[in-house]
Amino acid sequence: MQYRLPSTSRIAVIAAALLAGACVRTRTDPVTGRVDIDVESPTKQGEDWKAGIAGTSGYGSITGQGRAAVLRGESTITINLNGLTAGRTHSWRVFEGKCGGAGPMFGSGGFYPDFAVSASGTAQASARIAQALDEAKDYNVRIYANPGDITTVAACGDLSDEA
Repeated sequence: MQYRLPSTSRIAVIAAALLAGACVRTRTDPVTGRVDIDVESPTKQGEDWKAGIAGTSGYGSITGQGRAAVLRGESTITINLNGLTAGRTHSWRVFEGKCGGAGPMFGSGGFYPDFAVSASGTAQASARIAQALDEAKDYNVRIYANPGDITTVAACGDLSDEA
């Protein structure tokens, strides 16, 4: 006689087996008390973040992606943008909080190089900061309309932990 587990029991057994092979990490923000829980492969190193970047009022043609890789206490943040005016130069930064908020800058302005827009209206920039993004906090990527002017935001995207 052969015994078969009911389908819900089989799903539970499979889920338990998958979780047994995963690594569960938690981190608590000391200020807010917010807890971040990640379930990932035990072979994965570091954290990955992403942002969809969109133009603000008057800059609606701008779109793009932001990515951040955090490994060994260091963050490498890269942006790829489209829909910019060819030949222009822009500044960019990462800040704590969500788009539209007024959180502090992540790192210092000297880590974020201005970037030039190509003839096709695209641009890419990257910054390496000797500090890890904190999973218990929110961050956003801001693209500014003019180099050196960090008051007029042309585009913004909220970074989210991909885990």
